[in-house]
Amino acid sequence: MTDSVQRYRPFPWPWIQPSILVSPVEDERYRANYWLDADLEEDDNSSNDYLPSEAPSSDSAASSDDSMVDSASDDAISESELADLATEAKTWFWWRRPPSPTPSEKALEDQEDLARKIADLVKAEEAAAAVYNPEEIVSLITQLYELLITMGHWPDGCIRYAPHTDPPVNEELAVRLGYAPACIALMHRLPYLNWTENHDDSRLIVARSHFADYTKDRDLKEGRRGWPYEYMDGCPDYDPWMLPIVISGREGTHVMLDTVLGTVRAWSTERGLPEDAVEWRRHGEVGRSDEEQIRAQWTEYRRTPLVPAAHYFSEVIFAYRSLLRLPFVDPDRNDPKDEHQYHPSYPVWMVTEEREEHQTLLTFYREYGWPNQWRRAEFLEKWTVAREEIRARARQAMEMESNKRRT
Repeated sequence: MTDSVQRYRPFPWPWIQPSILVSPVEDERYRANYWLDADLEEDDNSSNDYLPSEAPSSDSAASSDDSMVDSASDDAISESELADLATEAKTWFWWRRPPSPTPSEKALEDQEDLARKIADLVKAEEAAAAVYNPEEIVSLITQLYELLITMGHWPDGCIRYAPHTDPPVNEELAVRLGYAPACIALMHRLPYLNWTENHDDSRLIVARSHFADYTKDRDLKEGRRGWPYEYMDGCPDYDPWMLPIVISGREGTHVMLDTVLGTVRAWSTERGLPEDAVEWRRHGEVGRSDEEQIRAQWTEYRRTPLVPAAHYFSEVIFAYRSLLRLPFVDPDRNDPKDEHQYHPSYPVWMVTEEREEHQTLLTFYREYGWPNQWRRAEFLEKWTVAREEIRARARQAMEMESNKRRT
């Protein structure tokens, strides 16, 4: 898998990824031609240097008129020729620029286009379901956890592998809550993280969210209706074949495995869903009333862009292994190349601190042989010291800034 500078990555990539129907080639073409949509307005500072020429003398004007008359008489065009030219001009014009469709024609075109895209989506879903292998997904999630331990983000020994006996998965509760058999079977085979690494804010890898642990009754219950849906009166549980892999907290990210289609549905509760996506539009327009909006939110996971499950988790692994996304740092701002991920209101000392962390991490990962000649212990020793130094400088800068505001 290769990286592309122009590749479209929704925030927070890689935990949210483009739809199964989004072609990177098409997206790169769009990004390369974004300037075509720019407003080409005349520069307000531009000057008009045109100066009218002096009026011709009467003699020269008369001479010019005579020559024009002679030329007109020599090159006279018949009425039939004028008619032919007019017809040709109209034909060329309308061939080059067809008339704009009427509102009804435009609506029909949109309906036909949506129908084609829905048909493509159905085919893509069928293709994803045909290659879905639950054991492959278990293996990829295990690889992801082990990768983050290898990178030093989590300590050794924080993964609990199947079979789960202490504690076990409460299968009786899972059945009572309405999980499909395929989901329950996966619960028994998935790896889980220790509570501390999974819930400590400083160790989160997905902002304001944690990985599901179905040996915990709490996660079994949240896996049927998580935040914010658990607080919505009348909101139904998720479809029984949906298995959350990442459970969102307030303004976090949901990552759900569809065990029927073999796809992942992921979305941010903070940013919402792309309403122009085919997955959204195929369920019909949402009315403007509060009741209709709320009912659509109850089942918005059904409108979420789909990604084949194996591709999804492979992309997440690629993002961290390639250092396109970094562990240790704030998950909201873990792109070491993005200079625009900071809000203008962020204090300078905070931006400086995080950028120093990014650059130091990249330097140390390369210096200590990531990934093929990796010296993890040396890296962790050096990084622990460097991070404390960076934070000490940040605290000093914060105090200086506070003192300036007081004076």
